[in-house]
Amino acid sequence: MSKRVKTLVGAVVGLALGAALGRLAGALVRSDNVPFFVVLGALAGMWGGLVWARFLRPLVLAAIGLAALLLIAVLFTPPRVPFQASIPAPAPLMSPTAQPDGLTADQAATLSSLQKVDDYPLYTMRYIGAPRTSENREVSETSAVFACSLFAALGAPEGRLFGRNFDWRYSPALLLFSDRPAAGGYASVSMVDIAYLGFDDRSVDLTTLPLTERRGLLDAPSWPFDGMNEAGVAVGMAAVPSADERHDPGKPTVDSLEVMRAILDRAGSVDEAVAILGQYNIDWEGGPPLHYLVADRSGRAALVEFYGGAIIVLPNTGPWHAATNFTRSAVAGDAAGQCHRYETLVRRLTDAGGALNPRAALDLLQAVAQTESATQWSVVYGMSTGQVDVVLGRAYNQVHSFRIGQK
Repeated sequence: MSKRVKTLVGAVVGLALGAALGRLAGALVRSDNVPFFVVLGALAGMWGGLVWARFLRPLVLAAIGLAALLLIAVLFTPPRVPFQASIPAPAPLMSPTAQPDGLTADQAATLSSLQKVDDYPLYTMRYIGAPRTSENREVSETSAVFACSLFAALGAPEGRLFGRNFDWRYSPALLLFSDRPAAGGYASVSMVDIAYLGFDDRSVDLTTLPLTERRGLLDAPSWPFDGMNEAGVAVGMAAVPSADERHDPGKPTVDSLEVMRAILDRAGSVDEAVAILGQYNIDWEGGPPLHYLVADRSGRAALVEFYGGAIIVLPNTGPWHAATNFTRSAVAGDAAGQCHRYETLVRRLTDAGGALNPRAALDLLQAVAQTESATQWSVVYGMSTGQVDVVLGRAYNQVHSFRIGQK
């Protein structure tokens, strides 16, 4: 082998072996700078190869020096520490201890979430933590113009809707977002007439009040007038002339609106909602007698009434259901002549095959809106989509849209 060839072989082989040994050394010491070991090993190997080929015989000491340098690097390079992004630890949850103003941390957070979205007004609020029990349950006034309209449009599987007009005297409104109950259940959204909570002065912007002066809003979860939960169950109520329910001493008694809160928190279907209504005696003394329309995203709906001393459940027989302010169980046949709003709902839902989009649903609510009793709000709950569309004071050209679960 010629000297030139031997030199070339020594350089190449030494370079390759040195690089491999350098890589191995870097891995053994778990260094983050493995390329340094590869380069250093390659240089040392190349020098060694040239010395072997007797091309750099005078530089043997230099090769030994490079080898010594490699050994020092191996011995003194610190072990590699895996890279970790600097992620701050999550802030500890505030414990519900009393604040200086007498509110717990959860209550203060709830009241601080209040936002005004319409000058009618319409507010939104997210309820955080366990709701307190409302002590004032009086809804003592009744009126001949207490005239709500409800329907479930179930003909479009991907767009099943629940619509309701709340027809009453002036009612500032709150759209309340409630988290899942700690004991399990469903998050929900519901409309609340906050005049019953003591906030009936339109000139007062509640978001400008100190938290302590908003305290009455903490009772809002117990006052749902209609609502929908994340399982796609929607419920609404309407006043009727009477509700004849036989008292069962073996059942607990709840207020007529609190039972709707139980449905929103716990019902995952129409069947479960009906079962919840059957678990309680309903206390009508705090307000007018009611019947309840419930529906779910599967396409089922039921009107639940209290008639003849029994609970009567009227399921949908087609792709829609509807209710206004007469007791449907007391009327035979198609209920013709009972209520012009009911007849309008039935006619339009039948013509549409129970399939409405949100705009058409609001148009239907506009068609049955009241001027004398002043429809306070119209709301469409998208049971299939989680969307909520709200109109205040019959201003149907101004629609506020939300989605269940939004913060």
